Amino acid sequence: MVITIDGAAGVGKTSTAKELARRLGYQYFDTGAMYRAVTLFFIRENVDLSSRSEVVKSLDSIKLNIDFSSESEMQIFLDEDDISLKIRSQEVTSKVSAVSALKDVREMMVNIQRSFTANGNFVVEGRDIGTVVFPDAKYKFYLQADYDIRAERRLADFEKLNEAKNINEIKEDLEKRDKYDSSRKLSPLKKPDNAIIIDTTLCTFEEQVYKILKHIEK
Repeated sequence: MVITIDGAAGVGKTSTAKELARRLGYQYFDTGAMYRAVTLFFIRENVDLSSRSEVVKSLDSIKLNIDFSSESEMQIFLDEDDISLKIRSQEVTSKVSAVSALKDVREMMVNIQRSFTANGNFVVEGRDIGTVVFPDAKYKFYLQADYDIRAERRLADFEKLNEAKNINEIKEDLEKRDKYDSSRKLSPLKKPDNAIIIDTTLCTFEEQVYKILKHIEK
């Protein structure tokens, strides 16, 4: 079975999905990491995103592997290189929306996501999981939070990577990314049909996980 958790950056998708998967005994699957991995690969290969032939050629050569052996974590590799932390850099973050908006990239990622989850129980998080990838999922959730809280969470993420970032710049980046992700023609960010909205603005971490568990247990 697949449980979907969608939402914009900084709303608490990752931490919530990981903990939910742990408590349910499911596997956690961060689909956003896949788009980040492709973005990192494109940066390394200096791929021109405006050239479809270049994009397709690069996708044909990418060697992406995901390791689900950990109980709650997933590791992502390019060739033999573990890029699980490298994909969280500011450079990748600033370019991932443009890469994930490419039709060929999305088609490839969706196929991989569906194949990985064909057998097993997964908590899957992303931006189009309940709308495009698994529209028939039994349990669908959509997380949201105000920009100030999201910016604070993003700042903490960058500090863990020792990357200096101004919180006002982070907030502006989040607003721009939301506008871009929500208005793109292909798989825009939006609330999936029948999804339950969880506002994490004033929630403790335990409260937001509990709210989701409570709905599932019903």
